[in-house]
Amino acid sequence: MSSTNSTNVSSFSEKMGQIEDSATLSVMGTIKGLIAQGVDIINLTAGEPDFSPPQCVNDAAIKAIQDGMGRYTPSAGLLELRETVAEVIGNEIGINYEAKNVVVSNGGKISIVQALMAILNDGDEVLIPFPSWTSYPEMVKLAGGVPAMVSCDKNMLPDLDALEAACTERTVAILLNTPSNPTGVVFSENFTRQLGEWCLAKGLRVISDEMYCSLTYNGAKHYSPLVVVPELQKTSAWIGGMSKSFAMTGWRMGYFAGPADWAAIVARIQSQLTGSPNSISQYASIAGLKNGAAERETMRLEFEKRSRLITIGIANIEGISCPEPQGAFYCFVDISELIGCTDASGITINSGDDFARLLLEADNIATIGGSAFGGQNHFRLSFAAPEKELERALVKLSSRVSTLLTSGKNSAQTC
Repeated sequence: MSSTNSTNVSSFSEKMGQIEDSATLSVMGTIKGLIAQGVDIINLTAGEPDFSPPQCVNDAAIKAIQDGMGRYTPSAGLLELRETVAEVIGNEIGINYEAKNVVVSNGGKISIVQALMAILNDGDEVLIPFPSWTSYPEMVKLAGGVPAMVSCDKNMLPDLDALEAACTERTVAILLNTPSNPTGVVFSENFTRQLGEWCLAKGLRVISDEMYCSLTYNGAKHYSPLVVVPELQKTSAWIGGMSKSFAMTGWRMGYFAGPADWAAIVARIQSQLTGSPNSISQYASIAGLKNGAAERETMRLEFEKRSRLITIGIANIEGISCPEPQGAFYCFVDISELIGCTDASGITINSGDDFARLLLEADNIATIGGSAFGGQNHFRLSFAAPEKELERALVKLSSRVSTLLTSGKNSAQTC
């Protein structure tokens, strides 16, 4: 009689069973399906600029292909690109790195995950102030850590008292993001100093996601915690990339910069996971970093114009509110006053997710419910869309909110 293998070959990793789908990508997939069916959707879900990369980027990519440069590169990325990234970080951010401190990866997500993998042991905790990017907790889980979600204060800034209370003997790092996805908040210099000094005193590694650092508006200035509190540079990492600043999301170019010993481990991890980054994108990125600043600024100015349009438009809608975006290209809209209201279609608004669903089903406006980011009574609106589309959306949004408030009052509900 042959022995029976008791292992269930149809089972999968329990660890991977804890990993959630990307909520933003799932919603975007749904929206693209509706658009493909011919539905007239006002798409305000985009996590990417609605611009083309600088022409020098496209030209450099074409030249690299024509010159046969599509082969493997060093696993940490081309030396020229790493040198260029280090130079740009020095000039624009204020941190003095060398090529040995930089690892280029296939996107910022990979950069963050690999940075986490290099420092976490199973069960180590990482503080994540929220609302925050939906992928952060899953990244920590993928690296074997435990995400410790800590609510921000009323101004959507990390709450130092709450962070202090959340620290345990297993806390080893904190993930910070300025400018913020989804809130558009930019840390002031004074707050950055307070937060950075607290991290330093607690002995925490900071992973500072500054992917949107070139996109600030309305007088706001970007301050990196690693510059305001320079002692952090000895133990912390800076994350950036080409996706948002140069409209190169599909090119998949992100970079880690940090202490040389940390960078060496990240490069070793990458050598076994993805190997070298996309070679053509690397040559294109060199061109963008060296010659694409003017077109990057043109894009920033357009986003600044749109941010004002959205801010003024939402301020004129009674029942919802949103702080003026200072960076990135998102508004995180508070719909708390609408909680409990029921639309004529029968949808009762109990959360920002409900409101986002109503906007899609009744008004063909696509946004993302706030629960994906940790904001139950919010929804995220992206202004990476043409100005006319934003104007159309504001008209429909105003009408929908007014209808909800009226129906709530008529049914003696408190909305």
